[in-house]
Amino acid sequence: MNHPKNNQTTLSINPASANPVVSTPESLQDHLSDSLGEVFDTVAPVWPLQDYVAVNPYFGIKHRKFMDARSFLKVFSDCEMLMPVEYYAEQFQLGNFDAEDVTAATVEMQDAGLASPASLESILKRLQSSIKERTTLDQPAPAENPDRHIHTVAETVTTASTVNWVEAVRDEVARFCAAHYDEGQATWTSPWKDLPLYEAWKNSAAIDQNIQMLGLVGFCDYVKSLPDSPEASIEHSLKKMNVPFPLWTTVLLSQAFSVPGWSAWAKYQEAESGKSQGKDFIALLAIRLAYDAKLYELYQPQIDWNDFVQNDAACFPTPTSVSGNESMLRYTLLKASEIGYRRKLLKSLNTNALVQANVNEGQETKSQDRKLAQMVFCIDVRSERIRRQLESVSGLVETFGFAGFFAMPIEFVSLGEPTGVNHLPVLLKPQFKVHETFTSDCCDGDAKVGSGVEKTVASDRLMLRSWRKLWRSFQTSAVGCFSFVETTGLFFGFRLLGRALGFKTLSADQRQDGVSSESAGRLAPSLKQLEQQGVSFEKQVELAEGMLTGLGLKKNFARLVVLCGHASQTDNNPLAAGLDCGACGGHSGEPNARFAAMLLNQTAIREALVQRGIEIPADTHFMGGVHNTTTDQIEFFDTAAMPESHTADLAELQGHCEAAGEQTCVERMPVVASKTMDDLLRRAVDWSEVRPEWGLTGNASFIVAPRSLTQDVSLDGRSFLHSYDHQTDPEGAVLEAIMTAPMVVANWINMQYYASTVDNHHFGSGNKTVHNVVGRFGILSGNGGDLMTGLPWQSLHTGDHYQHLPMRLQVVIAAPRDSIQRVIDKHEMVANLIVNEWSHLVALEDGIAYRFSTEGFWEELV
Repeated sequence: MNHPKNNQTTLSINPASANPVVSTPESLQDHLSDSLGEVFDTVAPVWPLQDYVAVNPYFGIKHRKFMDARSFLKVFSDCEMLMPVEYYAEQFQLGNFDAEDVTAATVEMQDAGLASPASLESILKRLQSSIKERTTLDQPAPAENPDRHIHTVAETVTTASTVNWVEAVRDEVARFCAAHYDEGQATWTSPWKDLPLYEAWKNSAAIDQNIQMLGLVGFCDYVKSLPDSPEASIEHSLKKMNVPFPLWTTVLLSQAFSVPGWSAWAKYQEAESGKSQGKDFIALLAIRLAYDAKLYELYQPQIDWNDFVQNDAACFPTPTSVSGNESMLRYTLLKASEIGYRRKLLKSLNTNALVQANVNEGQETKSQDRKLAQMVFCIDVRSERIRRQLESVSGLVETFGFAGFFAMPIEFVSLGEPTGVNHLPVLLKPQFKVHETFTSDCCDGDAKVGSGVEKTVASDRLMLRSWRKLWRSFQTSAVGCFSFVETTGLFFGFRLLGRALGFKTLSADQRQDGVSSESAGRLAPSLKQLEQQGVSFEKQVELAEGMLTGLGLKKNFARLVVLCGHASQTDNNPLAAGLDCGACGGHSGEPNARFAAMLLNQTAIREALVQRGIEIPADTHFMGGVHNTTTDQIEFFDTAAMPESHTADLAELQGHCEAAGEQTCVERMPVVASKTMDDLLRRAVDWSEVRPEWGLTGNASFIVAPRSLTQDVSLDGRSFLHSYDHQTDPEGAVLEAIMTAPMVVANWINMQYYASTVDNHHFGSGNKTVHNVVGRFGILSGNGGDLMTGLPWQSLHTGDHYQHLPMRLQVVIAAPRDSIQRVIDKHEMVANLIVNEWSHLVALEDGIAYRFSTEGFWEELV
């Protein structure tokens, strides 16, 4: 949905009346289309629970500089983008930044054309006066926004009414959307579910008396009088509220941000899922605006729209102004905290080893230096700890960092399922399907499928899942729920007690439906049916070559190469996908790892790779694995397909992984406040645990470099680590791929955690203990209201202090500046992230660090 960014509405002031005279656009429809396009572009989507991934909530305003974006949001919403001074005072007291960092921040701001709010002495004095004794912090209340110009009518009339129309309207929108988008949770479905969103709402709201009983008299008749198209309805409502043309975009933005969660969901329907034929987002705006239009008619509030028009800050696309001194002080402290982290990070990195590696380039590795195993982990920050521990346990294990979908753009179809799940970043689209099969013992990666066994498993799965669905329907039915409780209440009482006490109960892992635990390991991805989908042998070779090239592993192969995806094990966790692999669309990286390993074990593939300059030794065996980030255990797959000659190698590697996993758990124990190993492992199966693990909390940097730069350095699980050697990438193609995909995904993750922390009310999901699943696709806080989009408070805060320290991502790339510059100049998306300060960029060249400034030049960091 592409729309022009500028409308043609003109505005002039009559000196005699001092009232604005608005020239009507030549085409009212074009003007409305432009306004709707701007609103649509501003809102970021949210993915459903099964595919829940981190999303940058500021993605739609990344073309604006950071502080300008904050000013933009504050014109029509109460959204906040900066932490309070008290938070930075605590960080200053803890030593996370110092006076020199504050000075450096003011210098960088001046270079960017931003005036310093105060002298260093006054800033330090303010920090000292703002330090408070640490107390248990509940989720902070939404911050007030005195700079806001545009409010919804519901907000305006609530101040003079006994009814909280803000909550009432939000609940009405939520109640309807929850029913319309329901994916099988509701016992009674909406009779208009198959209609387009706006049409379905008109049918429902025309007879629903709920809002009228609250006092919105005549709303049903008003709904019947609305135009049949959402665009026409929006125009009708705006005119009814007497909103002048220059404010249409701003007023529509205030409508969208009054229900930000449902707006994000409608954006997903339109922009990502392809289910709504481009209508849901506009329909939601029409629905929300209809309530305000009727409230305007009923209460006749004195809203001087013309006064708002005269205020440049309320008319878009007029550039917004920089905020006042208090805001700039907080921004200075944000930058100081980021500089403090950058200073410590760069100081810890082993730049001497990097320089030495450049000197040694071209020298072949001696045969006696061959590693026992090379393990490729996802760039996820949780991989940093276990990679470091593995290398400390054994010098015979070498680790790499790579996007966890292993460059395999697949849709994985589980055995017995009619459709599959996308296992790749949400920025990409799957290129083919990989089907799960039931294999017999095999070698050379060629899965031999017993069709009879496969049909039996698929049939058993279908029957088991049908019975489970029927049982749940009985539990929640109007009649069955009472008899269910009376008949089985005592039995389930004991079961609930056991789960509450942390005892492991029957497995809820539906991936093993229809398969015994002994046979579960024989379920595997298949290489069959690829050519039928257009994935020729040549394309398969390209996939293998692309992965190894992007990884930088084209020679010196170990006897075992393990592609290790990752997944999180939790119980009773609707947001579980948010703890799985973001590079796999919120799913486990297991299918990708196993499929890639099977591909690389093919004799024909290897022979073709030799012609492309990649010679894999005959005794090198690839295998898939998965890192359980809750327990730090590593599971290996398809071991039956491994040559007998490698059995001892695998046993030795498994021993190293077990030791490394235990050491990683010990390192994480104080982080998750566990006193024993058993308590840490308990979190994976405890259905009442609100903090099973910390996920990507604390993420702060993205490092693109050879492992020698970060080896033996503890980065506290705060860094995304992507393997890269610029000397093997003379054309910069691999660097371009990293900066335009993994780096962008890392920024999304970083910004989701940032926004959820600084403004959990608008961009987070509140208190996890009161979450309720709605329609099987989303989360509500309580039993109604807006759809939650971000992280819960318990994923960011321990109850005593912030676990996530909100700061923008520090990107550190070990490569020549001109190579990095070429990518920035070529890709506007990348330039926006760096120049507009949504991320920071540092280049390491010949052991010297250079910062990329907002003015577009490189500055050496001393």
